[in-house]
Amino acid sequence: MLKKLTVALVMGAVLSAPAFAITQEEKISQIVSMLEENPQVVDGLHESLGLYIKQQQQFTQLLESSKRYLNDGNHTYMGAENGELTLINVTDYSCPFCKKLDGELEKLVANYPQIKVVNVYVPLKEGSDSVNSAAFALNVWKNDREKYQEVHDLLVAKPGTHNMSSLMKIAKKTGTSAYLNTNDSVRSQLENNYGLFTGLGLRGTPALIIGEQVIPGYVPYEQLEQVIEEAL
Repeated sequence: MLKKLTVALVMGAVLSAPAFAITQEEKISQIVSMLEENPQVVDGLHESLGLYIKQQQQFTQLLESSKRYLNDGNHTYMGAENGELTLINVTDYSCPFCKKLDGELEKLVANYPQIKVVNVYVPLKEGSDSVNSAAFALNVWKNDREKYQEVHDLLVAKPGTHNMSSLMKIAKKTGTSAYLNTNDSVRSQLENNYGLFTGLGLRGTPALIIGEQVIPGYVPYEQLEQVIEEAL
């Protein structure tokens, strides 16, 4: 336990280095000094870094191989169709923080029209129900694009978890009841989304992927804007 705690503390010191205005060479020098002063953590840290590098390589490879899938037109998106910068928004209509983040992303694409936000629906809260909010939204997107935004806004507006009753109310209000039933194409897409979710090592929604950077959880607009400015 002590060994793991020491490794965690060293890793924390390494990963928190950007908080200080120092060069990469200075960071490396500090790391070497810490390791020389704490030789008991070298073996554990070596193993941890090796595992981290392997995981990052797998993450990068999976993300690269998924580019065509994420831009095949079957995923809903906001912003530019062919954006200068693409954000992947792993989201769930029954997740309160996902809904909160959606508002920040809408402001972001309004202020940065050159970016694209691709939504990857992972209905963790509703599970594999034959009718769920993600499948409903995708059905509308694929079959009646003009009504998608209204459906999306209503799905986001409802607090808490969606169920058959809430989905039927939205469908009736928007005239999209025909799209409540999940078809094989949408079911397959949601399965692929979940496979991507687990393959990338994500543990919950929302999660934003910008380049190779993962930003888990809700992030306020001001912080998102800083990340976008740097990425652009």
